[in-house]
Amino acid sequence: MEIIRNKNSIARKLLIPMIVIVIVQVILFVGTIFTSGIVEILRNNSFNILNQKIELRKNYLENEMIQRWSNIGEYQEKINSRILENLKSRGMTVNDFDKNPQVATDSLKDISNELVYMLRKNYVTGAFVILNTDSQEKPGLYIRDLDPNSNPKDNSDLLMERGSASTARSLGIPLDALWNNKFTFNGAGKVTATDFFEKPIKAANDNLFLDYKDLGYWSKPFALNDKDMKIVTYSVPLFDEHHKPYGVIGVALSLKYLNSQLDYKELTTNGQGVYVIGIDEGSGMDFNEVMSTGPMINRILSEDKKVSMNGTEVFKSIYELNTNDYLNRSYGCVKYINLYNLKSPFKDEKCAIIGIVGEENLLYYSNRFTRLLSVSLILSSVIGIAVVLIAGARVTRPIRYLAEDVKKRNPIEPLILKKTNISEIDELSEAIEILSTNLVDSASKLSQIIKLFNMPIGAFEYKKGHDMVFCTETFFQVIGIQDVYKNDSYVYIKDFEKIIEEIIVHEENLAEDIYKITKEDNSIRWIKLKILEHNSRMLGVVSDVTQEILEKHKIEYERDYDILTDILNRRAFYRTVEERIRKARNKIGAFIMWDLDNLKYVNDTYGHDYGDEYIRKAAVELKRLEEYGGVVGRRSGDEFFVFIYGYENKDEIRKIIRDIHDNVENTVLKLPNNRELKIRISTGVAWFPDDAANFEELSKYSDFAMYKIKRTVKGNISEFSRKEYEEESFLLSSQEDLNKLLDEELIQYAFQPIVDAKTGEIFAYEALMRSQLENLQNPLHIIKLATADSRLYEIERITFFKALEGFLSYMEEFKDVKLFVNSIPNHALSEKDVKRFENLYGAYLDRLVIELLENERSNGTNISKKRKACERWNAQIAIDDFGSGYNNEAVLLAITPNYVKIDMEIVRGINKDLDRQQISKNLISYAKQRKIKVVAEGVETKEELEKLIELGVDYLQGYYLSKPKFVPPNISKVIVNEIININNNFN
Repeated sequence: MEIIRNKNSIARKLLIPMIVIVIVQVILFVGTIFTSGIVEILRNNSFNILNQKIELRKNYLENEMIQRWSNIGEYQEKINSRILENLKSRGMTVNDFDKNPQVATDSLKDISNELVYMLRKNYVTGAFVILNTDSQEKPGLYIRDLDPNSNPKDNSDLLMERGSASTARSLGIPLDALWNNKFTFNGAGKVTATDFFEKPIKAANDNLFLDYKDLGYWSKPFALNDKDMKIVTYSVPLFDEHHKPYGVIGVALSLKYLNSQLDYKELTTNGQGVYVIGIDEGSGMDFNEVMSTGPMINRILSEDKKVSMNGTEVFKSIYELNTNDYLNRSYGCVKYINLYNLKSPFKDEKCAIIGIVGEENLLYYSNRFTRLLSVSLILSSVIGIAVVLIAGARVTRPIRYLAEDVKKRNPIEPLILKKTNISEIDELSEAIEILSTNLVDSASKLSQIIKLFNMPIGAFEYKKGHDMVFCTETFFQVIGIQDVYKNDSYVYIKDFEKIIEEIIVHEENLAEDIYKITKEDNSIRWIKLKILEHNSRMLGVVSDVTQEILEKHKIEYERDYDILTDILNRRAFYRTVEERIRKARNKIGAFIMWDLDNLKYVNDTYGHDYGDEYIRKAAVELKRLEEYGGVVGRRSGDEFFVFIYGYENKDEIRKIIRDIHDNVENTVLKLPNNRELKIRISTGVAWFPDDAANFEELSKYSDFAMYKIKRTVKGNISEFSRKEYEEESFLLSSQEDLNKLLDEELIQYAFQPIVDAKTGEIFAYEALMRSQLENLQNPLHIIKLATADSRLYEIERITFFKALEGFLSYMEEFKDVKLFVNSIPNHALSEKDVKRFENLYGAYLDRLVIELLENERSNGTNISKKRKACERWNAQIAIDDFGSGYNNEAVLLAITPNYVKIDMEIVRGINKDLDRQQISKNLISYAKQRKIKVVAEGVETKEELEKLIELGVDYLQGYYLSKPKFVPPNISKVIVNEIININNNFN
């Protein structure tokens, strides 16, 4: 059909007018049918039939409900009169139903036969009388007939649902399985009083002048209990002699019985209709379902059991349903049932019968007519167009054959065309033969020009839609198949495509349009292929770029590889690992830093040539990691790094690292004079992605791990520890803060009371360090930084001078108590500082207690200096935090202090822990024998306080007593009295 697609073809110019005529005929026929209104008449006829059927069914149901089922006026009067006469004969009123339940039972039994008669005559499934009392359990009588159309001689077909058993026996009616002697209205939804009982009574109270006929109420479906069948009731009130309602009488219809009155099969010939009785809630055309019949009901009802319709009327009382099934539309005919007169309080409650039929059934004949009409029009159009096309093809066939003959001819051979016996076309054929001969001559000139330049360039040309491709002789020489095509040639398009496919399969990733060709002798050649496409043809040029690619490979290798070790240099390693990290998915990897030990020794002792060989031998072993998928690179002179990835667990990688590490350390370097030196290497490992997921952090962390092991035990493997790293980072980042703190002496001392455990009086204060720098607050961090920076002496000096300075500032608050000052065991004040200290504070040094810290093992020389100073000053010594650090029993024996402070870790929770109590007992016992006072620090609860006093400590210290403050605080009287009372309890 390409001839037809060509807008200038003979076939197109002939066929288009003929096709237009066929289409115009079809349009005229269709227009005639639709303007005549036949389809609309068929459609309206279907709607009208549905409307008539629903109207008939509505009239029937309305007649049954009003004239038969709810026609209980005669029985209402009889039963009402009989109940009142019975009460009157006893000298009672309806109010006595509450006082004497037996009266209600007798009254109901007396009217039971009338109720049975009403049940039979009205053809309903149930009849009931309920008396209104103050109790939730109402006396009543409810008799059920499951088959109203069956009337045996006795009452064996009836069931007693509510009422006394004696009444059932007297009537010969069996009790139902769900029988109960009374009606229960508990508001739990089992029987809703507002449905069929209270509404008639309430309406009677609200409308005193209305007759009972105007107060009748049709209920919505409900069940007496969860297991019972659903029913619809009609009930009217019973009145006493003062026209006050005292109960209701009514009939019941089971939903099953109501369903039998609605024959959905009458709606359509195939029985696919639906009947719905619904309540109009006044919200447009939405109806709450009361009952329904028909197989289509589940497709029509919404989740909230509603039938929803479009408010626009399609036909008389017929509307389109709103459903989620957009492919299958349905229509509903709505007819309202007039159950109440205009006086009724319930006149606004509208009930409707709805007949629903799917569009495919309702409009079957009109839709079928439309479909048949459409099919006939399409078939006639297709046949007409086909005839036109065949006629056009016969006219253009000779021309088409000539064109195909030209396409199939080999351009290399002389072009001789067949005659068509059409004079105009045969003249055109002769002109084409002459033109073809001239084109072949001009095409060979391109190859001759290329040969003159002696360049490895070839070219080809392909005219789209042709079977042949023109290629120059040099094209085949460049791609390496010159033995087959020695001259300019035309190649069949299929053969040419195979040649091109074999070339482009081997495209180089390093450059665009570059392809690698492997010749039969396994030599490699690179060519560059450029193709330029036009609308009607494709031009291509190939050139030999082998020398350029070889030069490029050489430059790239020298750029990326270390010359000495033949492994990746730092830049290439970074690029390769970054790419692997970017593509990593749910596997484990390791970044490993390797550092050669003893390289400087080899260089200095044996020269750099041996040092280079030392590096090369290590690199050979490390390169074996590539067998496990690793990337190996040289970082600097004696450092290498490796990234290995793709394993399920760390143990696999650890084994590989250990094996390579052992291989390196088993490698021997031959030295002069037949000497040998084993290679030593230190290794640091950071895990991917647990430790880090980027190159920079992995490199930093593995470097940290490597230098950690290098500072301790060279030649081993160390894994990165974040805790150690953060500690080291803290030391480095806080160094400037420490310098500022110590240089400017930005330290103050707060004072915490130490209390006598017997009297509650303050015995001493402890001076506690408080930094004035926001970034460096923790005293333990300050001590650690000072230790790392060898500045503990300055801490010692500042503590003594600043603590005593604060002591003098608040002499009035301190009164005559002692002052505990913390001291570092391995540092003692210099003679110069001691003299200055004595000159400033000599008068108060007899109140000083030097408290030795637990941060490190004691130094005998410095301890001796401090002991002599204490003797000279008449001061005392205390051991801090006994039970932790280095302050154990050995220190206690060596120093012989005046005071021992129990560590707060032992004090905390001592009232609950027997082990802590035993340790404290042993210490207190030992101390008392040697007249050493025991101080319990870190007391935070009353229970701890009681237990420590019970154990016999001498002094107490902690937040429970008082927090440290810059102005020495007092102890509250409450705490003092508490201590005294505890002592009294134990004495």
